[in-house]
Amino acid sequence: MPMLAAGPLSVHELTIFFLALAVLMGVAKLLGEIVRHWGQPAVLGELLAGILLGPTVFDYLSPSFHNWLFPTEGGSAIALTGFTQLSVALLLLVAGLEVDLSSVWRQGKAALSVSLSGVLIPFAIGFGVAYMLPSLMGKDPTGEPLPFAAFIGIAMSITALPVISKVLMDLNLFKSDMGMLIMSAAMVDDLIGWMGFAFVLAMITDGGAHGANVLMNIGMTLGFAILILTVGRWILHRILPFVQAHTVWPSGVISFVLCIALLCGALTEWIGVHAIFGAFLAGVAIGDSSHLRERTRDTIHQFVMSIFVPVFFATLALHTNFIANFNLLLVLIVLVVAIIAKVVGCYLGAAIAGMSRRESLGIAFGMTARGAMEMVLADLARKAGLITDELFVAIVVMALVTSIISGPIMQYILQRKKSMKLQDLLSDKNVILNLQATTSQQAINEMAQKIAPAVSLPAEDIATTVWQREQMMHTGLPNQMAVPHGRMAGLSKPTLVLARSANGVDFDASDGKPAQLIFMLLTPQQDNGAQIELLSLIAHTFDKSQIREQVLSASNLTEIQAAINQAGSHDQH
Repeated sequence: MPMLAAGPLSVHELTIFFLALAVLMGVAKLLGEIVRHWGQPAVLGELLAGILLGPTVFDYLSPSFHNWLFPTEGGSAIALTGFTQLSVALLLLVAGLEVDLSSVWRQGKAALSVSLSGVLIPFAIGFGVAYMLPSLMGKDPTGEPLPFAAFIGIAMSITALPVISKVLMDLNLFKSDMGMLIMSAAMVDDLIGWMGFAFVLAMITDGGAHGANVLMNIGMTLGFAILILTVGRWILHRILPFVQAHTVWPSGVISFVLCIALLCGALTEWIGVHAIFGAFLAGVAIGDSSHLRERTRDTIHQFVMSIFVPVFFATLALHTNFIANFNLLLVLIVLVVAIIAKVVGCYLGAAIAGMSRRESLGIAFGMTARGAMEMVLADLARKAGLITDELFVAIVVMALVTSIISGPIMQYILQRKKSMKLQDLLSDKNVILNLQATTSQQAINEMAQKIAPAVSLPAEDIATTVWQREQMMHTGLPNQMAVPHGRMAGLSKPTLVLARSANGVDFDASDGKPAQLIFMLLTPQQDNGAQIELLSLIAHTFDKSQIREQVLSASNLTEIQAAINQAGSHDQH
């Protein structure tokens, strides 16, 4: 570890720090956008930036220049380390904000079954293999076997919410029942995984900053987690409206969220685990509040992901030689164990919850994505002395591979042979050209009244089912659209209701804009993927602004059908 500098940074050190930060951020963002254009997660490009700028390439080509720009000692090195520590804490804050405990609770036993099975079985497999065959998993012979095995178990169990949400969005599954189930289960997995890792850190720490023993560290960590997720969550939920009412939006709310995250991070660092754990729990506590709007979450997400996260992932590989530490056998072992353990665990959990074989497989492979969170976990374990550089590289490769393959495998498993046409589902019985409702609940009620005679179901039952689903997760989409939906007992086939609202209805979309095009989807209890297909069809058809404008300006149903048919014709060419 570099020695602390005595006094402020010199002009030379400050110059190097700014230059290094600019190079890391610029190259990471550039490569991140390039791989994103190829359909891959941006973290792949950001990590590649670190590989190019680190000992794997840059240091090999020009050691003196590399050591000058990225020194391991001195004031500029300490400043860069501080920036990366802040970056990873903010990354975990964003991950915590994605954990909606209320949504998990509403999902009930299905989410609980998938999440617990998806944690316990991978943990047992990973722990067992690492404890019984430590050399096979790349354990340092001088390390403690129990913390190492516990870490491997956690590494096999944890998921990556940002990656999973991106995969679901790309497949137009995010707002579906399956998408919500996957997200809810992943939230529980992350919460259990990070709490477990906090205990592992407490096991290997030298008593924390205040001399507490291991049991006290674990007890204080657990106590803080319980406190912040109960009383703390309740207090934050009631403070948020005051902050929003008396500060400039969105800066006031963002400052409040960051202050809480930093305070919690400081507390957990003092306890002796890591600041990121406090930031993560702060995100969970704040993110669970219904007062935190989707647009505010998105603003915080963009702020962190644009500035801090690229630098952090670039620095992951800045001092590690990925070629020298690449052990093909270890990489394959970690990859195979990680995929098999997660797929088996999540498949069994989904099957127990009553999902079909295809849905269970889709959920299982969706949950295999590890991504950024796995890399954060591996980096912290390496810095704590739990794992070697070879195992770190193997886990990073595993995280990237699982992130890349989960989407295509899900798409292959859930594909349907016969596709529906949106224009064929529309008629005078299910189209409202001028919606009168001003709130989301009123809109659902009005649309239920419209479709009830056609499906021979009570309007009240339709409205209640859809509204209950809406309360679990808002269905507002960007580009002023919304897709409220529900599964109805007694419904024989998928049904669609299209409504246009001149002034728009607030469905809590991430861009903050009210929905002018509202699609209410009703599917049978066992819809065999019809809901997913309809959501995908709507998203694909109305992806173009020209089609949305034509539908909004159409004077009758025929013009709406013509615009939608035109969109389908363009896709065929």
